[in-house]
Amino acid sequence: MLTIGEQIKIQRESRGWSQQVLAERLKISRQSISTWEQGTTLPSFANVLLLSDTFNVTIDELIRGDDRLVKTLKRPVTAPLGLIAVCGLGIAIPLAIGMLSLGVSVATMTDWVQTPVLVGVLVLMGLIYRQQRQRSAPLTRVVIGLAIVILALLLLPQMADVLIGFGDGLRTQG
Repeated sequence: MLTIGEQIKIQRESRGWSQQVLAERLKISRQSISTWEQGTTLPSFANVLLLSDTFNVTIDELIRGDDRLVKTLKRPVTAPLGLIAVCGLGIAIPLAIGMLSLGVSVATMTDWVQTPVLVGVLVLMGLIYRQQRQRSAPLTRVVIGLAIVILALLLLPQMADVLIGFGDGLRTQG
């Protein structure tokens, strides 16, 4: 059985295409094609779909025999979501502590974050829309980074409120 890299090379060469021609059709770098064909890296699921469409073959024809790719595709894509949640909290909590120590009220924090959150969500939606129109994976570093910032801003007033409640609870205990 052939690996997906070997399949890509066979399909590409049967059409008389160079790696550069295929890369341009997929809107990716020539180096990506090269690393796939060498078996150094594997294409993402989005790129497997693009390859299937570009070569007019079924996904099964492309990936059959490449156990490594099949295992990769079966894994759920949850790592970026966990990263966004952890980093968002990791930014929001120290920001809330800092702003509370400066005497900023929760209501003021809420007012301050509304516009940046709205702008951030609109930009995030635009980035995801643009990347999907280009038929590339939606979770790039820029998208993940922006999602972290938006989540941190959304959580800021809530974390401040939690910290105030925690402080009030400690004061009533002591």
